[in-house]
Amino acid sequence: MLVDNQNFDIYYFHCVKASRKNSDHRLELLKLFRILTIALCLSWTGCSRTSTPEEPNPLPPSPDVVEGIQTAPGLEQTTFIAPLTDAYKRIDPIEDGWGSEAFSAAATKQLKLLAKKLSVPSRLSNDSIAKFFTQDTALNLQLKPARLSEFYRDAEFHIQRGGPESAPFHDDPVIAFQSLLSTIQSTNILQTEVKLYRVDTAENDFTSHVLFNATGQSAEGRIQINTEWLCHWTRDIETPHIKRIALLSYEESTRLAKNKSPLLKDCTADLLGHNQAYREQLLRSTDHWRSRIPVNLGLDVVANHGLALGDVNGDGLDDLYLCQQGGLPNRLFLQNPDGTLTDHTAQSGTDWLDYCASVLIVDLDNDGDRDLVVSQDFKLLLMENDGSGRFELSFGTSTHAQTFSITAADFDLDGDLDIYACGYNPSADRVRSGTLGEPLPYHDAQNGGRNMLLRNEGEWQFNDVTETVGLSHNNNRFSFAAAWEDYDDDGDPDLYVSNDYGRNNLYQNTNGRFVDVAAELGIEDMSAGMSASWGDFNRDGRFDIYISNMFSAAGNRITFQRQFKPGAPKTMLAQYQRHARGNSLFQADLDGGGFSDVSVEQGVTMGRWAWGSRFVDLNNDGWEDLVVANGFISTEDTGDL
Repeated sequence: MLVDNQNFDIYYFHCVKASRKNSDHRLELLKLFRILTIALCLSWTGCSRTSTPEEPNPLPPSPDVVEGIQTAPGLEQTTFIAPLTDAYKRIDPIEDGWGSEAFSAAATKQLKLLAKKLSVPSRLSNDSIAKFFTQDTALNLQLKPARLSEFYRDAEFHIQRGGPESAPFHDDPVIAFQSLLSTIQSTNILQTEVKLYRVDTAENDFTSHVLFNATGQSAEGRIQINTEWLCHWTRDIETPHIKRIALLSYEESTRLAKNKSPLLKDCTADLLGHNQAYREQLLRSTDHWRSRIPVNLGLDVVANHGLALGDVNGDGLDDLYLCQQGGLPNRLFLQNPDGTLTDHTAQSGTDWLDYCASVLIVDLDNDGDRDLVVSQDFKLLLMENDGSGRFELSFGTSTHAQTFSITAADFDLDGDLDIYACGYNPSADRVRSGTLGEPLPYHDAQNGGRNMLLRNEGEWQFNDVTETVGLSHNNNRFSFAAAWEDYDDDGDPDLYVSNDYGRNNLYQNTNGRFVDVAAELGIEDMSAGMSASWGDFNRDGRFDIYISNMFSAAGNRITFQRQFKPGAPKTMLAQYQRHARGNSLFQADLDGGGFSDVSVEQGVTMGRWAWGSRFVDLNNDGWEDLVVANGFISTEDTGDL
């Protein structure tokens, strides 16, 4: 239903009231609906069989189940209608002309099998690992420097690094890998991992860049080896064998044994485990809920949903609010004096079943208690706190786009907080240029939803001032997150916007008016931006910024191949390659004239599929550390697309 903005407050107030009051009842209705649907399907099937003794088009047999995941029927089909024939051929990289990807898949399989063998160093033998190496020529394996130099040491950590210049070569793989893992061989089982991210098939040998990690216990403490290799392979796409490994970089990071307790401990169950909502809702996976809740309620495979910490009941303890997918109620947990959290959702009046992605706990009316701002799909809800942790809707508005994150700052320095909402998918009334509404062009998309700045006028009145303050410029991208900071030291907060599929924005604030200076200052960071965090990592008095993107192994392989976009300008190819590089760290110049990209030299690009990042001093040594949250679907590939 379309809602007129002027009537939104009254209309949505009634919807929210009903949603809050009846959330548990609606869950029961959903259960009943499922039961009735199953019964209806069964009765229909029975009638069908009675009326048609011989079915001309029988249903396919029940799909196989692989490790609890249901596999779609029809995977064994070999003939297709004409429009699909070419598409299915392209699934095979050889048929599609991408021999480099076929090699990559085969080499990755070999490396993963080798890494599994290396996880038990005491069992290494020629019989166990010789099959991964060529038998035709002498091996040349360079895995560990003979000399390591101390990079960092404090009471908690000891970090050493070394380069290839002092690394010996071995022709025996057992000796080579025993030498590599000698520091941590005191443990029975290691955690090992490999990632192949660059391929070259143009030379005599196939080559690949490989990241290898091993973690275990040493005499000195818990140790992690991080190293990068250049592997040379036989020219065999089906089962390549390693001929040579050249060391590119090496690092050992040790948490000293005298620190008995873990640096970080998962205390989720200890703090939340006594709540029914934790056991019956939060512990359930997306796969669990998507087999029980209709997708049109807003259930999303990409569970991009936020949380906020803040004291909502005035007891001096931070409480926790969690946004949830459509069909599941949001949750508010109050902190107890012993640190445990108790479900306060029903009393708070905030248990919507609508799709919610982001939340803020901030004082919007300057009355001393924390209010609530929730992004609810294409709406923003601003909830007033009565001081006890119960909220009532005081302002609501539709947005120009599906809002994935919100942030607050006093941009005009009038003494109250204003709200900035990041738009991702545009609303239905906007025309998308892609066939399926996809970002176009992929590496520099400009068909995303509009972001919105709401100025706080006081008395729970907020006005959309996006255009009047200059934030409509370059406001057409897929924005995931934003971060406020006075980077130019002029007394007012500036705004960095992290965009998916292309360039970011840095809006310089001058007396409440904004100008996008990202290109001018060299900080557009053309990639898949998903978060941004300001911090002074080198303690020079200037704010630097870290942006989380995607480190794409496939992108790093494909975009450097000759057949990738043949004839495209070199600048465009560089943009695609940059898109796959990973996270970025921009160091502010001391003269305030711009920023320098120091990502590679600081070693912070590899953050995998990085959704969020934050500067934080984890060990209280006065230096800003980085925490990166990453991941995506991590189950084994069943072949079911």
